[in-house]
This record gives sequence, structure tokens and C-alpha cells, in this order.
Amino acid sequence: MTPEQLVTFGTAIRANTDQGIIDAIAAGNNTYIRNWYNQLASPDVWVLQQDVSVDDIVGVIDWATDYAAFKDDMTAVQFLLSNGTYDPRTPNARAALNEVFSGAANTKAAILVLATRKATYAEGLFIEETTGPGGGDGSVQGQSAIATWVGEVTNVDVREALLATAT
Repeated sequence: MTPEQLVTFGTAIRANTDQGIIDAIAAGNNTYIRNWYNQLASPDVWVLQQDVSVDDIVGVIDWATDYAAFKDDMTAVQFLLSNGTYDPRTPNARAALNEVFSGAANTKAAILVLATRKATYAEGLFIEETTGPGGGDGSVQGQSAIATWVGEVTNVDVREALLATAT
């Protein structure tokens, strides 16, 4: 985490009203705090994946219903998926998905579902709202945000965050 993210994380830890977190701060139990923040957030916070495998995308294409709608755009489909993964986090990548599969509603919806995941409490502290197909504030799966910090927090992260916000 950057120094700024550590301050944000430390502030969130100190403002947390969960009794377990309050007790863990008092006891210096960074492991409890780490484990709590590495859980999936509740209520759900939805974020766009960093990448979706082409094999997974091929597996959800509705060939029977949607193929006719995008078969003339196979060059664009190949270009969109050419590096073996699809990263939906940029507006242009989502716009391309929207255009390439514009008449293929089932396939586009299935790819957008693949392109999302639930964030942890820690990741949920560092999201930014986005726009376009599948983009939003993270409140529901169809409006996923972008996690600007991804991963699991460590005991060191917890210690440094609490030190960065010590009063």
C-alpha cells in the first residue's frame, strides 16, 4: 500500500464499529484485524476483474442465440480477446465489448458477469466509480466499480496503517 492508502486503511480501522475490531485494536491483535479485512465485504461490494480468460469467455458465449449477431464481427472479437485475457476495467475495453456484442445480449451479459467479483473489506476501501457497460459504484454486480488496490492485507499493512494514524 502507498503511504496515502495506509492512512486511509488506518482511518477505516480506527473508525470501524465492529466490536471484534475495537477489541483487536485495544489488544494489539493485528492478525484478527487482517483476517477481518480480508473477508468478503458485507454488504457486497462488486468490482471488475483485472482479467477474464478467453477460455472462460468462449465458455459463456451463447452460440445458439447470439452467434448470428456477431459472426460478421469475428475480426473484432479476435482483436478484443487476442492476448488471452480480457481486462474490463478501462472504459474503452467495456465500450468495445458493448459494440462487438451489441446484438448479442445474452453473451454480453454473461461476459460482464464473468468480469466481476466481490471485493474484500480492504479492497472496498479503495474503489472508484466507473461508467459504461457493467460499470458503476459497486453496489450491485451489474454496476461494478474498479478496485484501485487489490490483494490481501498483511499484518505489516495493519501495523503500518495503525502507525500512520496514531494519535
